[in-house]
Amino acid sequence: MKKISIIMALFAAVLGLSSCENDKDPVYQKPTEFKLNTPALSAQYYELTPEGTVQFTCSQPDYGFVASANYSMQMALSEGGETYDLTAAVPTDAKISIKAEDIATGMCVLRGIADDTQWVEIPAIPVYFRAVCQLPGHPESMITSNWVKLDQVKGYFAVPMPGYIYLVGAPEGWKGPDAGNAEHYADWRLFEKTDAIGSKVYYGVFDINAGDAMFRFYTALEGWDNCSLGSQVDDNPIDYELQADGSITIPYVEGKGAFNFPAWPGGEMTIIVDMNTGKVTILTGNQM
Repeated sequence: MKKISIIMALFAAVLGLSSCENDKDPVYQKPTEFKLNTPALSAQYYELTPEGTVQFTCSQPDYGFVASANYSMQMALSEGGETYDLTAAVPTDAKISIKAEDIATGMCVLRGIADDTQWVEIPAIPVYFRAVCQLPGHPESMITSNWVKLDQVKGYFAVPMPGYIYLVGAPEGWKGPDAGNAEHYADWRLFEKTDAIGSKVYYGVFDINAGDAMFRFYTALEGWDNCSLGSQVDDNPIDYELQADGSITIPYVEGKGAFNFPAWPGGEMTIIVDMNTGKVTILTGNQM
């Protein structure tokens, strides 16, 4: 019995030591190696499209334990050059998927293209990529991989620009919302704010003469019968009067009825078209 008791005691001690080992917290170590794999088709021609994606794979850095890490990418037009950050579709996946549209935007930014007037079409060029890995909430754990090159990447103009709509009416002479009049209507646009691209809220300030405050809005220059936003469906104006504080907010519909302000005294008018609420706000003076 003594022998059995001693054996059982030793067995319990071994189990206890094993349990203690298992109970130890993982020990973090700063990784020193992180590899981004070169895609098998890196030498092929990549033509970026708004709907496309580009796939990369990488190893997980050795943090001393199996960690749930976040992955992203950086791109450059030369190895070690100025970088542009890219967000992964699934940040926790070491199989990194990047939107082709984001790469096209990065190519524009790195080329110094801020708007469509600076865009110049060029052939496919080499683009360099590296992966970035970090443990959530631990900036000191960030590590970047080696650079890999895609030899032929064909970009397109992809800089996010504020959206706009057109004011069409008496202030601009009812010239006609046709594509051929795009240059004429360049000065009669309402824009999203640069820090609210995609908001669908458009702002404009126009100097409107007394007696000329009749207009509606067009979302595109496709002729009189398309893309119009007005006071009513029928092609007849509705008269409005500003409130005592010089403002008014009124609904619009998809239609050709003009907004008319017969008592407008002349001068600057601020117009806000909110396509989320379906309303137009008129303010006296420049309220931008």
